[in-house]
Amino acid sequence: MHLSFDYMKAQLDCNEDRHAQKVMRDLGITYQHSTPQSLGDQFWFWNCENVPKQLPKYITVLDLDPMECIGNGLNKEWAEKIRDYKGVTPLNPTPKDVATTKKIRKKGKR
Repeated sequence: MHLSFDYMKAQLDCNEDRHAQKVMRDLGITYQHSTPQSLGDQFWFWNCENVPKQLPKYITVLDLDPMECIGNGLNKEWAEKIRDYKGVTPLNPTPKDVATTKKIRKKGKR
């Protein structure tokens, strides 16, 4: 899930003046990448997890394809990473996580 934080709504409608990343952290929301959008007074948060059911009205679902946002805060590399993101949980480790775990186990057997 991608989310958009609207600074104008936050400040004018809700008197919220904290930085968007601070608000997300305080709500317990984690994300893969964030992109400031100065023209729209927004921050876009890509591949969010731990999203509460009830969000403040200045945080909305962002229905955008990251590949269509290349040049608007994303380069091709980041757009592909966002598109291909599968989440990282103990049940879905990355290849790097698996390699690190194997190294740690080898050291423990010495």
